Amino acid sequence: MIYFLLCAYNEEVNIEYVINSIRQKIKNYKIVVVNDGSTDNTKYVLEKLFSNDMVVINHQKNLGLGFALKTGFEYIIPKLTLQDVVVTLDADNTHPVEVVHHMIQKFQEGCDIVIASRYCLGWYRKLLSFTAKILLKILFPYQNIKDYTTGYRLYCSKILFQAYNGYKEKFITQKNFVVQLELLLKLLKFNPKVDEVPLKLLYYKKYGKSKLKIVKNILSYLDFIIKFMFFKL
Repeated sequence: MIYFLLCAYNEEVNIEYVINSIRQKIKNYKIVVVNDGSTDNTKYVLEKLFSNDMVVINHQKNLGLGFALKTGFEYIIPKLTLQDVVVTLDADNTHPVEVVHHMIQKFQEGCDIVIASRYCLGWYRKLLSFTAKILLKILFPYQNIKDYTTGYRLYCSKILFQAYNGYKEKFITQKNFVVQLELLLKLLKFNPKVDEVPLKLLYYKKYGKSKLKIVKNILSYLDFIIKFMFFKL
């Protein structure tokens, strides 16, 4: 079983394309959507799309990506078998669902974590991504990892069990986009086999403004890295 975990905040247009794409292109799946306090019509779109292949969890207010992922993982992990995987991807329709087929192939070859690694970005995001990649590669030089911050990943159930039981209430502590780095670094402590597949982001399919606050995000990353390295989060 493939559990798709989607965290949505004001994605009334995009989320429908993502869910329909999963339904058209993937077999043996369950979709778990965490509606993170959306103030647009996301909740009503999800009600319209609702079926027995789907679970929707609503936050009453916006708590941030990290806490939305935490809610989703807390729902999914107790339901997993050793044959299951969890795929996280953005709800803004920039992550092509068909990449999951390549990720599953890597999982079947023995990988515990598969990262869809980005290579098509706007110039300012390219600069940010490149700078982050170099810094993180120096600080955390793990083999086979180039993209430390993408949200498009496959996790096998075994590594999630280990990390969830090992960290308990500290499994996820970051509330914003830094959660992607937090999750990866914590899971790497359990020595998983990791590999990447290429990902071309489809920004032309996305409606609405980006929710990424560049300066605030950079400061959050630096704060987390310092705490992780020196205070053993």
